Amino acid sequence: MLQIQDGQCGLCKHFGSHQEQPKLLQIRVSREAPPDLTDECGHPRNEPINLVVTPISGCEGFEAAAA
Repeated sequence: MLQIQDGQCGLCKHFGSHQEQPKLLQIRVSREAPPDLTDECGHPRNEPINLVVTPISGCEGFEAAAA
């Protein structure tokens, strides 16, 4: 499992639009994600390019998700 830290995509409100909500909530609460998990970044700046990230990716557009 990958350990997710503050400021990384797994805890960002822009990550997880294609994940099932219970799974996404579990990732945010446990701060752990499978190493093969990826999803598109939903940040308005990145949406047009269909940027795919891992839960341990990060960028300046991070906004904390509600857990």
